[in-house]
Amino acid sequence: MKKAILILLIIRSFVAYSCDNCNVYLNISPNDYRNSFGVYHHSRFMYGKYNDLGQVLLKHGGIETSQLLNKEVIDIYKTYELRGTFYLKDRWKTMFTLPMVDNTEKIDGLAKYRIKGMGDPLLIQTYQLYNTKQTSDTAQNVTHRVTMGGGIKFPLGSISKSYAFGTPNLDLQPGSGSWDFLFLTTYAFRYKSLGFSTNLNVKFNTYNQENFRYGNTLNLNANLFYIKDIKGFVLMPFVGTYIEQFEKDYEYSIINDSGGATFFGNIGLKLYKDNWSLNAQYQHVYATQLNGDTQLFTIYRTSVGLNYNF
Repeated sequence: MKKAILILLIIRSFVAYSCDNCNVYLNISPNDYRNSFGVYHHSRFMYGKYNDLGQVLLKHGGIETSQLLNKEVIDIYKTYELRGTFYLKDRWKTMFTLPMVDNTEKIDGLAKYRIKGMGDPLLIQTYQLYNTKQTSDTAQNVTHRVTMGGGIKFPLGSISKSYAFGTPNLDLQPGSGSWDFLFLTTYAFRYKSLGFSTNLNVKFNTYNQENFRYGNTLNLNANLFYIKDIKGFVLMPFVGTYIEQFEKDYEYSIINDSGGATFFGNIGLKLYKDNWSLNAQYQHVYATQLNGDTQLFTIYRTSVGLNYNF
């Protein structure tokens, strides 16, 4: 009788990690298959030092380099994001993000622009193609998962904010002014406490009302992770790499000083406790291949988020 009660308690503790309709699937992390609301903060630090020819010694186009001879330029991009994730059916996940941006450009240490406003919201729908199922003979030590999906970015953020020094270039504006479309696929694998996850997404950008189009982008993120339960807390540290690749922008003709690739190293931690989870990540650039000689270089990116799961 005691053994039967113990088995029931173990099963119940496992099912508590997933929604009522999804518990035939094995989890990768504790809050899989649970709805959530979260707040996130993302930042990106970009730097360039121009010589007397207007060339960066060490971004995106739009900088009037004739005004930047022998000057140091720093762009800091910050986003505060409200995020919601919902499982409407077993395999279907819907996610939305509503961003607020706070961007700054400094020239020789002095802030030239400080741009705030609502960014472009994003709506994503994914479908889980495959996930290891829980059966009587399934080893719960091994889990695989494959997901695909798509999304749309709505052009609600402003692209025409103006200040005393003039109108900032489009990169600094809260929005892009274009309807853009995202396609993604993810794969995750876990064996006991060790795992691997990778995420590939491609974004197809359209023209805005100024006849400007950002180049299409491809992003690849791959991480190794480890899960450890310590006194009621579940820790999930991870390390890996992140790659951004951009095609050249277009404004009446191709902009040669745009596009390229940037390679980051990832390190981060996910922390789970009851209905809450905390995510933190730091990404440092270890290689850059940019077209032309007037783009700013990304130095690092950071991200932190707090979620409530239900």
